Amino acid sequence: MTGTSLVGLANAAPEDELPPAEQTFEHYPAMKDVYEDYFHVGIFGRGNDMDALVYNYASYTPGNEMKPENTQREKGVFTFDAADAAMAEHAAHNPDMLFYGHTLTWHSQTPTWMWDAPPARYDQPGEFDADVALENMNSHIENVLGYYGADLQAIDVVNEAVGTADTDDWRASLAKGEGWYMALGSDWVELAFQKAAEVVDENGWDIKLVYNDFGLNDPAKAQVVYEMVKEINERNVGVRPDGRQLIEVIGMQGHYGLNTDISNVEANIELFATLPGIEINITEMDVGVPPGELDAWKENNQGMQYAQLFQTFRKFAAGPANTTGNPRVITAVKLAGVRDVETGWRGGEFAMPYDYDGLAKQALLGILWPEEFLAAHEWMEPDFEDGFEPVDGVHVYDVGRGDAYTGANIILGNDSSQWPWSTAGEDGLVAFTPEPGARYRLSVNTTILGTNSVRIRWVKDNSNGGYTEADGVVVNDHQYGGGDVAEHIPAYFTGLINMGTYTLVTEIMLDGDQPEEGLIGNIAVRGGGGGSAYTINWLTVERIGGDGEEDELLVDWPAAAAEDPVDAVIALAGALEEHTHAGAVDGPISHRLTNALEQAQRHLEGGRTDPAAQAMDRFIRNLDSPQRPDALTDEARTDLREQAERILAML
Repeated sequence: MTGTSLVGLANAAPEDELPPAEQTFEHYPAMKDVYEDYFHVGIFGRGNDMDALVYNYASYTPGNEMKPENTQREKGVFTFDAADAAMAEHAAHNPDMLFYGHTLTWHSQTPTWMWDAPPARYDQPGEFDADVALENMNSHIENVLGYYGADLQAIDVVNEAVGTADTDDWRASLAKGEGWYMALGSDWVELAFQKAAEVVDENGWDIKLVYNDFGLNDPAKAQVVYEMVKEINERNVGVRPDGRQLIEVIGMQGHYGLNTDISNVEANIELFATLPGIEINITEMDVGVPPGELDAWKENNQGMQYAQLFQTFRKFAAGPANTTGNPRVITAVKLAGVRDVETGWRGGEFAMPYDYDGLAKQALLGILWPEEFLAAHEWMEPDFEDGFEPVDGVHVYDVGRGDAYTGANIILGNDSSQWPWSTAGEDGLVAFTPEPGARYRLSVNTTILGTNSVRIRWVKDNSNGGYTEADGVVVNDHQYGGGDVAEHIPAYFTGLINMGTYTLVTEIMLDGDQPEEGLIGNIAVRGGGGGSAYTINWLTVERIGGDGEEDELLVDWPAAAAEDPVDAVIALAGALEEHTHAGAVDGPISHRLTNALEQAQRHLEGGRTDPAAQAMDRFIRNLDSPQRPDALTDEARTDLREQAERILAML
């Protein structure tokens, strides 16, 4: 498109031809410029192409450098070097770069002494003491926010507080069994925002206070966050000057995929828009596709998802370009990177607008020109490989076959009197029910396609998130290499090499004595960090024998595919021919056996099972009653009879 200005591209009419993909960033208008009159466009985390980052994004949010484990690993020792260096690096490339903060309080990447978890440390009791935890929280917020506050546009005060969504009780939804909730209960979110607001207002800063969470395209979780923010803000009316809300922004983490229902995203934006004085940020945005090769259908559909999402965001943009009449609530959209990455967050899932080499994908065109892109493209239905034969109580999911995530759930019970705190799926089927005191070996064979860690966890049902509370408390405690034998669940296999294939082994005793929400339930296999760039090739569960007993295989997935009876009859005919040529079958019996198989094949191909079974029965009778001058060796009879009986069993 030589001779066409970038401004012209940015304002291309629907009838204009879209520019080609596969060019470097400077051949396209900058995302921040295209959306300047809609909302702010920034980046979350350190990108892997600084030139393209500075060109496209107007702000930077540190991905890890400002998290509690990096700013106060030891009590009272505040370390800001990593975040300072990251912000300075981006400011050096763009003096006008804006900065956002992430995050003050979270259950993860936070030293557990902060909420006074055992063991006792720093002269704390180590008993989830509420007073100690609140003092630690307040100190951390005062120091970190006090240090960075003057330089930030907004900050995630609380990150990912909601566990299993209970739309009837938002407070119960915060009971994740880990983090600040263990000491402060459901009040911890409000307490964190009250302290952050105090620091901001005392200094007169104009920093927006954000509640940030993933999965807010899910209606139930969105409803919980809505109720939580509504109640907390209503209870704190008048606490802040100038009518400011205690919670000012809801950060909707945009970790999307090809299965994301964008109508849910839009409906939940509309829901949050009904909260007085609330802004919405789309944070950490990416659109992952199944790992492997970036096939045409994946790139096309990813571009369409990006286009539809940005089309939706524009409908609720806070800027003057939004003329829809919808609530103007979206003030920022922050993508989670620049180029695709092979490892790390969403590694191998081709989630970003530029490819590994920094060339634009269809995704970038969908972002820059949503309406034009959608007018020029249609959704491509992939031709997924056939699924595997089912195994009772074993549910294996794979984004490469169209599932929402890659992982597995092994159902250990549907009766709490036999195996506590686990629930079967809709089919009610169970893989096996453990025997108290017995030892079991779980083996999972996996190929790593970008997600470089795999977890074995306790889950309450057949969901992708209903982990038990006790699992959440120790989810990172037991780390293993790919060649180790884990002795705990949850187990965290880490350091796995991209494109490597591993058999991850866990051996544990299942005693059934854990309390509700304990280290018990169904067994889940998950990608570390929620990643789906890996495959589950096979998995087994064995009961480990004791006192000279052999191990007993209880679960073997995938099951062998059901054999086609026609193919089996053809194979049997081939075996008969081989025995005949070898002289093991000779005389008239060879013709009688061949005739029986031909009749069986014709009946099966015509869909007539009963006559086919009669023909196979006649085949077996001939084997058992040879006549003179028939010749039939015992070895041939045994081989042919076994195959014939297997075919009869199929029928």
